[in-house]
Amino acid sequence: MSETFDSIYPDLLRTGLGKLGLLQGHRELLALFSALEHFRRDLHAQECADGILKVSQRYVAGLSLFRTTGFWLVNAADRSFELSLAVPELERPVLQQLVEGEIRGGRFATALRQNAPVFFQGGTRESPERCLLHSLALSNQVVGMFCGRLRRELTPDQEICFSLLSVLLGAAADALATLHRTVQLERQVDTLSGMLPLCAWCKKVRNDRGYWEQIEHYIASHSAASVTHGVCPECRQKMLGGLAVH
Repeated sequence: MSETFDSIYPDLLRTGLGKLGLLQGHRELLALFSALEHFRRDLHAQECADGILKVSQRYVAGLSLFRTTGFWLVNAADRSFELSLAVPELERPVLQQLVEGEIRGGRFATALRQNAPVFFQGGTRESPERCLLHSLALSNQVVGMFCGRLRRELTPDQEICFSLLSVLLGAAADALATLHRTVQLERQVDTLSGMLPLCAWCKKVRNDRGYWEQIEHYIASHSAASVTHGVCPECRQKMLGGLAVH
């Protein structure tokens, strides 16, 4: 049986462990992996997207790479990207302007296709600054985008920090996608376990938008079940009882 494996972590391990190995000593490596495990637990303890983003922001801030960060999430209704968290909040207009410029320039679309930092030049001609985009994505699903304005000073372990950034944002994407699937399932369960407005005459069901539809279509669209048709003994007797069977 083939199974879709929807995780970013194997590829990140293959590309990132070489750089992580530059850390001196097993104790530092153990501390790093312990922190990543705590991060994963903190993420999945959250019950809303805002909580996941705030936890992600705290861990990303620990990398000391950025002076401004923003997280965009995909709006399921129209597939647009909405700025859901900006730190500091006062920099929200600046971040919004940066990303809108990268959308027009095409680098935003490039970043969506990668699970790695995409660097670009921000600021002004007189005062340029380094910035980056990084998708919040699984192997086959994009749930958002991260944008950060880098600190001006460079650190010796910056390459390692960028590898860790990919790990953190991949875990955040995992948590967001899991939350989305959970909410969808809960809505389906709530719909099918509650009261169904059923027409007493034609047996159609009134859906969430107020329209009446066949009960077979309603069940198929609100659950994993499918409907097949047969004839019960009582209906068979009513419909066929008077007919001669040859």
